[in-house]
Amino acid sequence: MASQRSFLNAIKWSYTATWGERAFSAVFTVVLAALVGPRDFGVVAIALVYIGFLQMFLDQGFVAALIQRKNLDHEHADAVFWMGLGLSFVLSGLSIFLSRWWAAVNHAPQVAAIISVLSLCIPIEALAIVQKAILSREMDFKTLAIRSNASVVLSGVIGIGMACGGFGVWALVGQQISRDLSSLVLLWRLSSWRPKLQFSWAHLKELMGFSVSNFVAQLGIFADTQASSILLGLFFGPVAVGLYRLADRVMNNILVAATCSIQWVSLPEFSRFQDQPAELRKSVLTCIHLSSTLALPALAGLAAVSGPLMATLGPKWIPAAGVLKILCVLGVLLTFAFFTGPLLQALSKVRLVAILEWVRTAVGIAMLIAAGLLVRHGAVNEQILGIAVARLATAALLVAPLFVYLLMRMAGISLRDLLSSIAPSASASIGVVGAVTLVQYIGGFVTDRPPILLAGDVVVGGATGVAILFLLDVQLRTKVIGLVRKSLGVETLAKTPA
Repeated sequence: MASQRSFLNAIKWSYTATWGERAFSAVFTVVLAALVGPRDFGVVAIALVYIGFLQMFLDQGFVAALIQRKNLDHEHADAVFWMGLGLSFVLSGLSIFLSRWWAAVNHAPQVAAIISVLSLCIPIEALAIVQKAILSREMDFKTLAIRSNASVVLSGVIGIGMACGGFGVWALVGQQISRDLSSLVLLWRLSSWRPKLQFSWAHLKELMGFSVSNFVAQLGIFADTQASSILLGLFFGPVAVGLYRLADRVMNNILVAATCSIQWVSLPEFSRFQDQPAELRKSVLTCIHLSSTLALPALAGLAAVSGPLMATLGPKWIPAAGVLKILCVLGVLLTFAFFTGPLLQALSKVRLVAILEWVRTAVGIAMLIAAGLLVRHGAVNEQILGIAVARLATAALLVAPLFVYLLMRMAGISLRDLLSSIAPSASASIGVVGAVTLVQYIGGFVTDRPPILLAGDVVVGGATGVAILFLLDVQLRTKVIGLVRKSLGVETLAKTPA
């Protein structure tokens, strides 16, 4: 019972971190997108894909190894910290050296200067990776929540201020650097862990058995998630990247807010129950139920309001509306596959994770290249739609069926268990789409202002989804009623003797 409370408390603070971060991030992203336009947005996206790839080599799978390892010594963390910090300076130099090449192949000369500045983020990340791993291992998501939310707000204000001051694309660069730097400062102030001046090859090697396979899997995940942006830059240039990336970021903000918090907690939680099949099955079902309850209605609603949302940002963003619809369907499919990786990691099947990720990546890249060649000479909206459809096809035909099958098999979950967990959220999703469609049909005769129509869609769709969930989801209804009774002091009065 104590472990269950610990798990739920960790999820609570993890959601506080993610929801706060994603909510503020979504607001700042939308405002900045309206201020700078698709091209500047795409230029920075091309640079960030490059920087993000290099930052992966700081981790090399050691973060997950620190979290998963049963017996962790201080020497393990020290070895990872000093290895990452030393490597960060090499990667920063390499980043600047290759920046002109990356700018040239993406048809965006301005990217080279942006990469040179954003290379500062590599050593900043190196100073934070071990402390984040330690806090996650200890399930101290309260500290992570404070740090992430504060850094997002501060950097967002700086980015918008720079954009209003006429800095253009550099407003997005300033936002990213200020976010990483403020996040690092807060992390070191809030965390008690400090590295010692010692380095042990023996302790680093003890982590490598787990970390190498995990790192190979991470490379596959990165290639799979970023391949669309990379190929858009190589084939079509920064405008297509900007339109696509905005739709992708909006969808991901919803998906991550709904599922990532549970996913963060799931690895340490599953690892605790790796030798207890019954508890592991129960934990996996809890994760599936929570994530589907939050993700499915939200993604369905986002798909339904995609037109008014993009129109609100301005005419230049309207081509991204169709892409957003497709990506929301993709997000629904990925919701059911998110916990396969953490489950296999907890069961020490990291090689299988690596194989799975590279299979999906190889198939996904092949589909993206084929789609890119087919729409290469089309209009921008056709180009980005082709890439989105290719990603959806890969998820529908390969990723979702395979990953869900493995999740069910490894956790001992039946098809009936799975359907029972997602039935209320699936019903709520249908209700949300129906309600929003009705509002848009009626609203089309009443107003031609996208912001007003968008507000009506959100209010009516959100209320409909919550009502259906409350009606059909017994667990949710019981929890909400319990919280209301507790807040009103009903339980306390009931226990007070007459």
